[in-house]
Order: sequence, then C-alpha cells, then structure tokens
Amino acid sequence: MGLFDKVSQAGKNLASSTGQAVGKAAVSVGSSAATTAKEQGELAGLKAEINVIEKELDASYSMIGKKYVDYVAVSGEMPGIDVSDILKMMDPKLERKQELQAKIIELEKRIKEKDLLRDKQAAEQEYIAGKEKLDKALAMGVLDQSDYDQKLAELAKKRDNFEIMRKLDQQVQMGIITEEEKNAKLYELLN
Repeated sequence: MGLFDKVSQAGKNLASSTGQAVGKAAVSVGSSAATTAKEQGELAGLKAEINVIEKELDASYSMIGKKYVDYVAVSGEMPGIDVSDILKMMDPKLERKQELQAKIIELEKRIKEKDLLRDKQAAEQEYIAGKEKLDKALAMGVLDQSDYDQKLAELAKKRDNFEIMRKLDQQVQMGIITEEEKNAKLYELLN
C-alpha cells in the first residue's frame, strides 16, 4: 500500500468518524433544544401565574388602603382598623406565590445545568473534530510530531479550561469585567 493509499484511507476513516460525530451532535442538539423549549415554556407559565397572583394581591392592598382612608375620612381618627378578612383572603395567594418562586428557582437551576452540560459536550466535540484534523494532517505529513503535540495540547487546554472560559464570558455579559480583561485572562490561561 503506497503513501497515496494510506492518506486516502486515513481521509475515508476521518470522514466516516467525523460524519458519525456530527450526526450524534445533531441528534443531541435537537433533543436538548426540544427539552429546553419545554422547560422555557414551563418557566414562562410559572412566571405568568405569579404575575396574576401579584395583580390579585395588589387589589387586596388597595382594598386595605381604601378601608383605612374611608375610616379616617368618616371618623377623623387614625387608629388601627380590622383588615383580617382581607389578610385571610391573601394568605393562600402569598403561599402559592412562594411555592411558584421556589419552582422557578429550581427550574432555572435545572436549565442552567443542562446548558452547561450541552456546552461541555460542544467543547468536547470541538476537541474531537480538531484532533481528527490534526491526525489527518500528521498522517499526510503536513505536520510533524512536535507541531502536532503542540496543537493538540492547545486544544486540550481549551477543553479542560472550558468552565473558566465560560465564567469569563458570563462576567463580561454581566459587566463585571471588560472584553479586554477577559482576553488578557484567556491569554494567561491558554498560554
């Protein structure tokens, strides 16, 4: 088997494994997108229910205020008035609101965890695809072993420091650090 045949076979093997990896990634992205859409819908529903409860509570607060103002206007006094009937009506709504807020926190946490897992999988797929390119280049003689090792180490650093890189992106989005600070930290991390 000549060099051309070896390179040709390496290319076929690379194409096959890359195609399989891309197929698995596409299925993973599709199923996680459907799951994320369902969870986002559930989150929107919970927030809408809280919004309705808050409007009902606002009406109760208005009733308390109106009762107080009416009493002061009629009596000219400012003592306490009995609003226990309104408070009894408000109690279940306040409890339900707390339950919904707890569910929202849990759901948002679950969504973030799934996003992190999906992003980790994408980072791993990026590493695999990069390694396959390097393997092909090494097999074809385009790279020597030392260049291959150096490039592979760079890919591994990106994959291994994925969470730190993600946190830096989040810090920029939140306005905690600037893009320049992030780039300086990335340079230190990856070099």
